[in-house]
Amino acid sequence: MRERSMMASRRRFSILRALSLTGCLAGTLASGGPGAAQSPGPAQSPGTAVEPAAVALLKAAGDALAEARSLSFTATALHDVPNAEGQSIFYTLRSRVVLQRPDRLRVVTEGDGPASEFIADGRTLTLFNPHDRTVASAPAPGDLDAALKAEVEAAGQTQAFADMLMADPAKGLTEGLTRAFVVGRSNLVGGVETDIVAFAAKDAQAQIWIGVADRLPRQLWVTETTTAGPARNGVTFTDWTIGQPVPDRLFSTAHMAGARPIPFTKPRN
Repeated sequence: MRERSMMASRRRFSILRALSLTGCLAGTLASGGPGAAQSPGPAQSPGTAVEPAAVALLKAAGDALAEARSLSFTATALHDVPNAEGQSIFYTLRSRVVLQRPDRLRVVTEGDGPASEFIADGRTLTLFNPHDRTVASAPAPGDLDAALKAEVEAAGQTQAFADMLMADPAKGLTEGLTRAFVVGRSNLVGGVETDIVAFAAKDAQAQIWIGVADRLPRQLWVTETTTAGPARNGVTFTDWTIGQPVPDRLFSTAHMAGARPIPFTKPRN
């Protein structure tokens, strides 16, 4: 039951998809809070629209990711999954992500649920479950966007950080917004100075912490507004490397030899 609830939450939560692919934005986010390095200023009025400064920060974060020919990071995600009585139960997942554009990706995930490993090497997609030693594989669909969609179909769940790896993260962060504003700055997330942006779409509200120096995402929280008892999902990004050479061995599947093959679900059209 616990794993089923976790998977349901991860299927519906995707960092940018919850904000952009589901439509427009509604509601406001609280401003400021302990640890803010500078005052967020006056509270935003209900009539405040999308601030250009906030959009510029979101676009800068997306562009920093899109321009990286290679990147790696650790994503620690916290998922709020209400139980049958409506009480919030939090589950934690940690993923080590390595990407090399245009078509290579490795994601190793562990946490409060089954561990998994996903590898796209430009030719084949491979999804490995080390616990029961099962492996699913399929021809690579051509680019990382399609590979990520295929992984969602095969795993039955969405990684919290998946949209950060898409070809155009800035588009997902900035399209369809009805509210976005700059909250202030903080020095408490990831040990770096960050700009804090609150933004929202039809089905979700969010707050993101973006590195001042490198414009990389450091933390993001999303609250769904269409579920009974709003679900909260957060992810913290650490151990960033950008533009470094990636060894071919990281995309090897040799350690999966002897695993029991199972079908790889094809992505929806």
